[in-house]
Amino acid sequence: MRVSGRWVQILRGGLAMLLLSELLLPGCAASGLTPRPADFPFHVPAPPVDIHWRLSTAPNVVRADGLVERRQRDVRYAWVQLLGLDATGRIVSFTTPTFVSWKSEWDSESFTMTLRPRGPEQRFEVRLYSFEYLEEAPP
Repeated sequence: MRVSGRWVQILRGGLAMLLLSELLLPGCAASGLTPRPADFPFHVPAPPVDIHWRLSTAPNVVRADGLVERRQRDVRYAWVQLLGLDATGRIVSFTTPTFVSWKSEWDSESFTMTLRPRGPEQRFEVRLYSFEYLEEAPP
């Protein structure tokens, strides 16, 4: 059986790509491209979920990036909200609730929220605003 030179090039190229992917993919997984709860400095239990986040501040803007981790598989949706609190703990600024949906079997979903502080904020928190369970089909 005779194989043309073109097929040999294709096979070599495919083999090279296969070897390259075998070398690169484990490195991508190890580099932490998918965030984990431990990657975030702030954590709050909010049954039936846990919220993990980090804050970034710039002039006139506070941003929260994080994960909502469900504790129960039957939680389908959640809404989280970034709050600005004054020295007494009173809410003085807040974002519109951010929708989080579990569309896969993964138990963690990411979120990003941006808040424009009003001035008297002393600290910022992410809180669970609301959640819904999956609807069960009638028998």
